[in-house]
Amino acid sequence: GAMSPADNVRRRGAVSPADHRGAVSPGDQVGIGGSAPLTADMAAGGSELDDGVWIAAPFRVDQRAVGVVELIQPRTISSTGVAGCERLLAMLADLTGDFLRRRQIDELVVATDQWHLYEALSQRVHASLDLRRTAYQIVNDGRLFVRCDRVCLVVAIRARFQPLAISGVDTFDRRSNMVRSMESLATAVAASGQWLRYRGDTSQLPPQLEQPISAFADESNSQTIDVVPLFAPALDSGETSDELVGVLILERFDATDRRGAEQRIIQLATLSSSALRNAIDYQTLPLLSLARWIRNLMRSGDRRRRQLTIAASSLVVFGVALFVIPATFQVKAEGKAQPLIRRNIYAPLDGEVVEVGGAHDETVKKDHVLVQLRSRELEVELQRLQGEYQTTEKKLLAVASARVQNLHDNDADRVSGQLAAEEQELKQELASLNAQLVLIRRQREQLAVRSPIDGQIMTWDPAELLSDRPVQRGQLLMAVADVNGPWVLELTVPERRVGHLIAAQREVQQPLDVTFTLATGGAPTYRGTVQQIAGRTEVIDNQQSTTRVRVAVPEEAVQMLRPGTAIHAKVNCGPKSLGFVWLHDVYETVRSWLLF
Repeated sequence: GAMSPADNVRRRGAVSPADHRGAVSPGDQVGIGGSAPLTADMAAGGSELDDGVWIAAPFRVDQRAVGVVELIQPRTISSTGVAGCERLLAMLADLTGDFLRRRQIDELVVATDQWHLYEALSQRVHASLDLRRTAYQIVNDGRLFVRCDRVCLVVAIRARFQPLAISGVDTFDRRSNMVRSMESLATAVAASGQWLRYRGDTSQLPPQLEQPISAFADESNSQTIDVVPLFAPALDSGETSDELVGVLILERFDATDRRGAEQRIIQLATLSSSALRNAIDYQTLPLLSLARWIRNLMRSGDRRRRQLTIAASSLVVFGVALFVIPATFQVKAEGKAQPLIRRNIYAPLDGEVVEVGGAHDETVKKDHVLVQLRSRELEVELQRLQGEYQTTEKKLLAVASARVQNLHDNDADRVSGQLAAEEQELKQELASLNAQLVLIRRQREQLAVRSPIDGQIMTWDPAELLSDRPVQRGQLLMAVADVNGPWVLELTVPERRVGHLIAAQREVQQPLDVTFTLATGGAPTYRGTVQQIAGRTEVIDNQQSTTRVRVAVPEEAVQMLRPGTAIHAKVNCGPKSLGFVWLHDVYETVRSWLLF
């Protein structure tokens, strides 16, 4: 029988072919480095196998000993018998080596053929980036490569698994029971993410997989089914990622497992994953149809036609880019910087300016007299009322004295009643005159026009503007502002653009960002936020209709501002298409022409 030399030759002694009956002890070493048979006399050890003659011949493959053929004969065998056994074992060893060499060559041929098939499959599967063509190559060539009866490829289309190709058929009914059961099976396996092997028994499967695999097996009449999820290779390495690109279903109508089938399925799944991922990435490129059309025209047309095609294509691509590429839409506005806390001082009464109590940029406190007015009409009225008051007061004293003197007259009752009535009338007149005097004195106090806040006088050269000049009630005298407090920008936005601000404000539900700079130039750009958009439109300085917008000013910009500083601002209205940002004025003009 054929046995390993490690347990026989090394454990027993070895002798040359000339010494067939030399005794060996168990401690001796026997080598099989040569190709001639070896014979050893086995020492008596109390058993049947330990009492005899051991004959062995090594067999080789490519000059390498891979085993021995050994024979144990009784100790009584003759030398001629031993020599015959050695020749027989030498022949058997040669035949065994030849057989192993031929089998090794056959295996190498099979492996080479399989590698050629794999290489050809890889070339055909990756030959095209068209998704449907790639799918047909996978199922048809994959069926021959794996040596199965049918291969189906299911991919996720619009978040639903649908069969893309079935080997052996060009078209199939997507509403058939088998196709629907295939979709259910692919969905279940995709959720598990594991290779599903069906060999006729579903007792070990979870309920989520048992029902769909049983339904598909009944519809397809397949005895052996392999459902393999295809995961796309990662872009930066050869490892698989979590992106599932499809499900591969392989069927055989018999229940026999073929040698090497599992390895071939793994190879097919690896090729299919990368090919499908490439095809899907290519198929989902934007403007793919347009690019194909341009390529076909470039290949088939003459030079002039190609030039026209390039020009037209460039215009189309440019037009599409205008609507696809996003950009920040900003509404331009002009305005002025002003302190938030400011007051205009108006003339309370008609009069003339006697004294101006401050100069431009002068700091004043609250209740400081800014303008002292004088009203001649008010002074005349005051003197008249005072004279009438004194006259009435004297009349009242005379009536009171007359009542005292008439107490002893016979007709005292009648006269006393008349005097009492006259006295009462004079008292009422005196009270009325007193009230008028109080009112006149209050108006006289108002002639001293005071500052309502702490701040600075904003009016340029108020003394030159107001001194010794008559003013009317409600006329603007000067302005006072708190320049140390918060500042704001008062922007004027044209009526045709304010709608963009209102729409953006409603969309983001938070204050809009504003970038602004000083109109003087050379100043940095600052950022603020919209505080308020006026609720009405007004015409300012007989110009176009505008809407006021108030913008909060950051603290770092306050030191660069002076009251009334001209401002150039842009209000951020969010992302829009590049074409709208560039051409919104043209669009709105054309739209108004067409619709109105």
